Amino acid sequence: MNRLHFVVCAGLLLAGLDPAAAADPSVEAGRVIFQRNCQTCHGGTGPAASKIGPDLAGIIGRKAGTGSSGVHSRLNVESGEVWTRSSLRRYLSDPGREIPGTLMSTGVRDPKELEDLLDFLETLR
Repeated sequence: MNRLHFVVCAGLLLAGLDPAAAADPSVEAGRVIFQRNCQTCHGGTGPAASKIGPDLAGIIGRKAGTGSSGVHSRLNVESGEVWTRSSLRRYLSDPGREIPGTLMSTGVRDPKELEDLLDFLETLR
């Protein structure tokens, strides 16, 4: 491993991303979608612009409404949902349909963008 490759991999690990995943085009596309649609309220690639939503690092396998930061709607907390790729796909495509009354008001309707976003979310640790 050359020095530059080592520095890049170390930086990605410190940022919470798997270096192998970061090379995946769908993960990179998902990162862009995250920054465009989600970063304002949610952390994950850095501090959220506002502290509205929970940090999404480690979202896969976590119970809804149990993140350590941000505001969680009572309905998300009471949903009992455990975030898997499948449950996030349903929720992120139309949050208000999946958990009526949720505080999250916007979703990702484009199927390709949604899959790329899910690929990215899986890399957050």
